[in-house]
Amino acid sequence: MRRIYLLIIGLFIILYIVPLGLRPLFTPDEPRYAEIARELIVHNDWVVPKVNNLRYFEKPIMGHWLNAASLKLFGENNFAVRFASALAAGMAGLALFMLLKKFAGDSMALWGTVIFLSSILVYGIGTFAVLDGPTAFFLTAAMTGFFFAYMEKQWNARKVGALLLFGFFCGLAFLTKGFLAFVVPAIIIGPFLIWERRWKELFILPWIPALAVIITALPWSLLIHFRDNDFWNYFFWIEHVQRFLKKEESQHPAPFWFFIPVVIAGSIPWLFLLQSIISGYKERCVEAFKQPLMRYAACWLVFPFLFFSASSGKLATYVLPCFPPIAILIAYGLDNFMARNKPGKIDLTLKILLSVLAVAAIVLITAQIVFSTGIKIKNFEGLYGKDELFKFTLVIAAVALWCSLLWMAISARDLKKKIAFFALGPLGCFFAWNAAVPNLVLDVKAPERILMKYADRITPDTMLVSYKNLLTSICWYYKRDDVYIYSKAGELEYGINKPDSVQRLLTKEDFEAKVQAAPRRKIFIILESPRLIKEMPASSDSVIDKKILFQEYK
Repeated sequence: MRRIYLLIIGLFIILYIVPLGLRPLFTPDEPRYAEIARELIVHNDWVVPKVNNLRYFEKPIMGHWLNAASLKLFGENNFAVRFASALAAGMAGLALFMLLKKFAGDSMALWGTVIFLSSILVYGIGTFAVLDGPTAFFLTAAMTGFFFAYMEKQWNARKVGALLLFGFFCGLAFLTKGFLAFVVPAIIIGPFLIWERRWKELFILPWIPALAVIITALPWSLLIHFRDNDFWNYFFWIEHVQRFLKKEESQHPAPFWFFIPVVIAGSIPWLFLLQSIISGYKERCVEAFKQPLMRYAACWLVFPFLFFSASSGKLATYVLPCFPPIAILIAYGLDNFMARNKPGKIDLTLKILLSVLAVAAIVLITAQIVFSTGIKIKNFEGLYGKDELFKFTLVIAAVALWCSLLWMAISARDLKKKIAFFALGPLGCFFAWNAAVPNLVLDVKAPERILMKYADRITPDTMLVSYKNLLTSICWYYKRDDVYIYSKAGELEYGINKPDSVQRLLTKEDFEAKVQAAPRRKIFIILESPRLIKEMPASSDSVIDKKILFQEYK
């Protein structure tokens, strides 16, 4: 088991840590969080989060502190921007491992951790710079702490310590993403205690965690209030109440069923073993949900899922806190299935998956060869360009490795070895993704290449004007926090409307006045859409590159 644990740690480092710097930052999220962290350091202001030196109150401070600490440690680079997310995924896996090892045994601990870390949604968020990863870790650690406390039947130091840890991690989750940190544990623990017929403890258990939450969260909460007493009004009513209840106030409106396909797809590759997982429950389903841990996992999955589904605003990343219990429930089914040791039942699934992957590889290779001859289909020239042979080769090699491991799984006689080879299969594709993102995606989502092409033309006295989502990328890559915003403030509307910042938002007339007031000053207007250039005054020099458009005024 020690060798297996070391293998899992090694695979985590290879898959989650090593590739963090291989691809550029994707807009709008990654440059935004990179820039907020950079400005904390530059301004030496660790209380008020800002973007482009404008107040940014959509999230509290903890996630930005983590990112800033990473930048201080590793420098201002892509690796550092994503490191906190990767570390959070690993720590969430560790918390899950500790929970399962204590209350379900070594086998469940091993498989639960592997399932969690190798689920495609967990991996995708764990190598992407968003705050959902750290939030999910803090909530996972909090729920682990609570269950440790719950399973202590007598009041003792271990129970009190576990409750303090529960509150501490709830406090950190609150400092990362707000009141969600209290709602999610409450809607899990309440139904669980009722199911366990220990509902009276609802009036006893919260007090010690509440003390830990206050100690953890109150200092910054007071500091931000004294620095800007409108923070809590905006953050609570606009960012929480209105966005949850009002569809028109939500940035990401979606139907109630939105998270159903997200969870299904996010569980790949383990979704492919659904028949085996269900088979593992068939004879022990009733017995399973007599166990406190399985009841806890069921509540942990169902009630947050319903809560996130009820919200008017939805993104795929929001449902990440549901994946630790998903891993527990899958691990239970697989563990029972493996205990019955009937390897033949899984072979058909593996053969079908192998056939699909082989056909997909053949189609991909054939299509690439066809597109490389210059043939277009409705203006589409292929996934990879002629100068991306290495990326294409890497993808094919990763798929070939997956097929080889599936063949080894089919050939293995021991059921545990079959599932182990199955689990290893997609990991090569996970790694390859980071180095093989096609340019047609990078040109849309990653403006680094285009922005840096003009970096030598941007001097400290160059006036920069941006439109919406490109703003944070401009700030991050040009190391500026004085960029003007053209036409629409977007997510920076709150900060730009402050009396000391409103002049940073330019209408067409404002922009023309700026140009006329300083005719010799170099001005770059950086837009996302070519149609916007029609609104701008005539220029002496313009550069159009892909979907990002620069217009320079001299």
